[in-house]
Amino acid sequence: MIADTTHIKKVADAVQSWLQPDNNSLKQAIDRTVDEKLFSFHDIKHQILHLKNSLTEENLKKWVEHSGAPLPFSSDKTVLCLHAGNLPLVGLQDLLAVTLTGLNYRGKLSRKDPWLLPTLIQTLDEQGVPGERNYSTKLQDFRDQQSDAVIFAGSEESVTEVIHSLQNYGIADENTPRLMRTAHYSIAYITDHSERTMKDLTEAVFRYGGTGCRSVGIVVAPFSLNSQKCHFTDYVESFWLKNPQHNNPENDLFYRYATNKAVGIEQAWLDNFLIEETDKRPEDRFILHWIKGDEKTLLDIVNKYSNGLQSVYTSSGILPQSLFDRTEFEIDELWKAQKPDIWWKPDGVDTIEWLSKRFNSFGKAS
Repeated sequence: MIADTTHIKKVADAVQSWLQPDNNSLKQAIDRTVDEKLFSFHDIKHQILHLKNSLTEENLKKWVEHSGAPLPFSSDKTVLCLHAGNLPLVGLQDLLAVTLTGLNYRGKLSRKDPWLLPTLIQTLDEQGVPGERNYSTKLQDFRDQQSDAVIFAGSEESVTEVIHSLQNYGIADENTPRLMRTAHYSIAYITDHSERTMKDLTEAVFRYGGTGCRSVGIVVAPFSLNSQKCHFTDYVESFWLKNPQHNNPENDLFYRYATNKAVGIEQAWLDNFLIEETDKRPEDRFILHWIKGDEKTLLDIVNKYSNGLQSVYTSSGILPQSLFDRTEFEIDELWKAQKPDIWWKPDGVDTIEWLSKRFNSFGKAS
């Protein structure tokens, strides 16, 4: 079987209609999101402009081709998507994956991002795109509505609690297929400090305050932080003039800076962000770990901290030879860190491909 291009075009047309400047429902959702201080306008604008460029009919077809799935399924099966709320519209890829497959979508939206995604759902319904779509910010609203598959994006710490809640509410049981995605940081491997590289690195680290799983939490470079401190912070300050950081850290960050200073750790204090020359696992927000090293160093870091790693970025989008055989994380160009292709694989898994392996064209679990 091959993909139904008519169905893909119908989805693409609905998406483009949703992204039109005269879409008042989307504009109102953006205004409300900004007014409630959920996300900054410049971060939402960045996301919307990227989606306008990436969510084309051609790119949706490429995504389906990459997945190798025959779409849409003829199915009455329902997929529950539990969306994170760390970035504006972060659940959009899952919504589109379910819609392209022809399955029914049930979305548990984050209270941190409750207004934006429903405007796309509304447009898909208005345009008559096949599939049923329901959503809520409360999981209990889906009580006793059994789902046929669950897609989760969030913190590793919350997985057990989420599974327990799904069972308690009669939404999913231990046999329900689950795609649990918990990656929370990425690595940049740079070999020069050119203007292009430093600008791309700045965007990759500081967009969204570094809260996305594609956001860079570790930099491996052939030079020390101290040698580039002034050079790099100039780019950061320029970025922040146009894109002020939406959320600020607690006082603990300054205490960490003071502790680093006391023990002689090289660092750069940026008031609301800390860059430190350490090889620690990136677990805390508003911290970038800078590591001086080469491709062997990169290999060591990947091996040491692979759990939670989403992507490794290089200027070329190609890994050093010593990591050629690694497939458990995504490889991409540094400039695309915050502008991913629609077919990028969260936690290394293509969502459409995952769904296709669980439901055949007649909608039966495989």
